[in-house]
Amino acid sequence: MLPPLASVSSTQLCKLLSNRFAGDPTANDVQHRANVLGADLGIPVAHADQLYVFFGDTIGFNTIWPAQESHPDAVGFGSAGAAAIAAQPGLLCNDLGILHLSSTISSDPSVMADFAGAAMAAPSGHTLDEYIHNPAGGTSTFPYLPGDFEVPSGAFSTGDSIYVFYTTVVSRAQPDMVASYLARWQNPSTGGTPGYQILYAVDERTDASGPLHGHFINIAAEVSGDYVYLFGTGAYRQSPIYVARKRLDALATPGGFEELGTVTQTAGYGETSVRYFPEVGRWMLLAEELLATSNRIVAYTAASPAGPWAGPLVVNDMADAQFRTTYCCTVDDDCENQQMFNCDRTGFYGSYLLPGATTSGAAFSVAYTLSSFSPYNVALFEATFSP
Repeated sequence: MLPPLASVSSTQLCKLLSNRFAGDPTANDVQHRANVLGADLGIPVAHADQLYVFFGDTIGFNTIWPAQESHPDAVGFGSAGAAAIAAQPGLLCNDLGILHLSSTISSDPSVMADFAGAAMAAPSGHTLDEYIHNPAGGTSTFPYLPGDFEVPSGAFSTGDSIYVFYTTVVSRAQPDMVASYLARWQNPSTGGTPGYQILYAVDERTDASGPLHGHFINIAAEVSGDYVYLFGTGAYRQSPIYVARKRLDALATPGGFEELGTVTQTAGYGETSVRYFPEVGRWMLLAEELLATSNRIVAYTAASPAGPWAGPLVVNDMADAQFRTTYCCTVDDDCENQQMFNCDRTGFYGSYLLPGATTSGAAFSVAYTLSSFSPYNVALFEATFSP
């Protein structure tokens, strides 16, 4: 039995994309280096000692993507390497690069290059419109770029590839996440552009025929032994958290998922993140818990992915007065210092754990990304857990 965790405290390490104002560069200067104004999510995956960060819908800094269009997804990386960032997550505060095109199409000479949207190739015998229902730029412009709300929800590394779970919406007019698929990025590199091969559909909840009963639309994933473990939710932010697994040697073929139960039967979850921390012998699941009066980031922990899971332990709470004093912007869109939310119109979401835990006695600390929709930004936080 793992000793129970009794308390947690969190602090913001930095804002990754924009500083005081939207478009105001941080030390990463993604605006001029990769033409990025804003993005969300930020799912970290370590592969061959390179940390990649998978963002969701990404807006161009110099209007490379018109505001009325559906937006593609950017991919970031840490130049310092995965092991260094695991030991010192704050390196991402001035070390975050964005995969970009080789030449710019921007009319602003201060913009060095345009970010590269994550591009999909359909499986043999299938077409892209089976998987992408809201393509970036519209159906005739970039049908191979998933657009708004068709985003990565989880990813993992094994062998020579990173595997990414993606969501599918009903349509541009109805952007409800209703299905998921698995795509493979073979031989990823920080010097190229992200090109994915779609492998197969994973689940759907449009009717009763979903292979996993519609419980795995947003999917977090972590490899352990011969398996990849999936932590899924169904109806967005209205779902319990379900657990399944699949053998790594069967990744190339559809199906073969073994359902294992739930982390919690309580509904109210959407995107989740899962990580095994060998430094403390714990699995941790981080998720936004949507309540009637607020929303919270909560943590569950276990000795094995099948559970039992202990929790929830509240990491961040939008209803907490101290949190609001620290992180709510005093003036809309003017977010000084650690402020990052226009709290009259948005809350946090998209908490994604980085690899690696640091220890201090019986306590340990982990880092995670956290998103704001207004202003549109991603920050890096660190939470310390104590028994």
